[in-house]
Amino acid sequence: MVALTQSKLLNKEKLKIQIVENLEELKLHADSWNQIVFDSTHQLPMTSYAWVSSYFEHYVEADESWFCVFAYNDSQLIGVLPLIVTSQRFFGFKFSLLVTRRASQSCSLDIVAALGLENIVIPVLIDAAKQFCPHHLGMVFNRLPENSPTIAALEGMSDVILIKELDWMMGAHLKITGCFDEYRKNLSGNLKSTIKRSAKKLYQLEGVKTIFLKGSDATEKHLPQLIEVETASWKRTRGHLIANSSIDVSFYTNLTRRLSEAGWLEWQLLEAEGKTIAINLAIKLKRSTIIWKLAYDESYSKFSPGTILFEQVVKSAYEDKVEEINLISDFPWYDNWKMDKRPHYTIKVFSHQPISLMFGLLPAYVLKKLKVLKRQFIKRYQIFSNKEQNVDAKAMK
Repeated sequence: MVALTQSKLLNKEKLKIQIVENLEELKLHADSWNQIVFDSTHQLPMTSYAWVSSYFEHYVEADESWFCVFAYNDSQLIGVLPLIVTSQRFFGFKFSLLVTRRASQSCSLDIVAALGLENIVIPVLIDAAKQFCPHHLGMVFNRLPENSPTIAALEGMSDVILIKELDWMMGAHLKITGCFDEYRKNLSGNLKSTIKRSAKKLYQLEGVKTIFLKGSDATEKHLPQLIEVETASWKRTRGHLIANSSIDVSFYTNLTRRLSEAGWLEWQLLEAEGKTIAINLAIKLKRSTIIWKLAYDESYSKFSPGTILFEQVVKSAYEDKVEEINLISDFPWYDNWKMDKRPHYTIKVFSHQPISLMFGLLPAYVLKKLKVLKRQFIKRYQIFSNKEQNVDAKAMK
């Protein structure tokens, strides 16, 4: 009701716009920025000051730059648009492109707007970015969840042209409804049997305990435990380890420190025999628990430590009465826990200016059509291949 009243009184012509291009000034907006994210519709920590500042500090390339657009209504922050300025070349000419990067360290960076004001604030932020960087080809918002207010706000703007593409990876989330006992009852017999069998073996070890570190107890000091367990996990041969990159270590050190300062950081640990055998890096927002990193010591795999820990995470979510556990990504094992899937989209935004139409919209449109043709070709080939296999099978009979 408050948000609705604010939207009626808000005069977008009187909004104060600020452009920030350095980390020191960015920090001045930290608390208000984090608060908007905490209350937001889609509950994405990657859109916060804690995350954006850490990403900009470590992963912007030498030939790139970044800037953030802030919108204030009097002294109240009501919107933030963080963008990286990268470049594309056509026929020897260099053009700017404004993007939110899709990366393993931050895969769903979005526009931030005060709850209930999104349709007013987001177009203002877009216009301010266009004025600040007037000769850009377009903007690319990578991997926005379907419940992002940005998608609806952009679709309502008449002065831009959009290309909307479904991302290849869904986002898995577990809705927390009813009671934990009822939820657990509906899990598959195989999963319940695995949990029972593994827990029986696990609790024969010494010092088995589950620990959830929250509030002032959750700091960046526990990051080495995550790095150690991750290094002992399957990722040491088949994945990307934080320990293998000094930049990644610095990023996660600063990220966890800033998440801790915001009061959002949570470490979820399973310990046995005096060591951590499974650990999650989680973020607690107003209505969601987001699990960003999971790892377990592979030498303890016969005890299913990751599964045992995740059951306790779900139980804790029911006790805390959050609305969902968001895994952000999508892997087959998520299906064992009856998770729902959320589509994500990449939104490309172009103006009606000739340069944007010719070197931005047209190549993006052609690329989209080529992707569609490729998918159709693969589908037809698979159908044809299946028919051939059926014919061969009949002939063998």
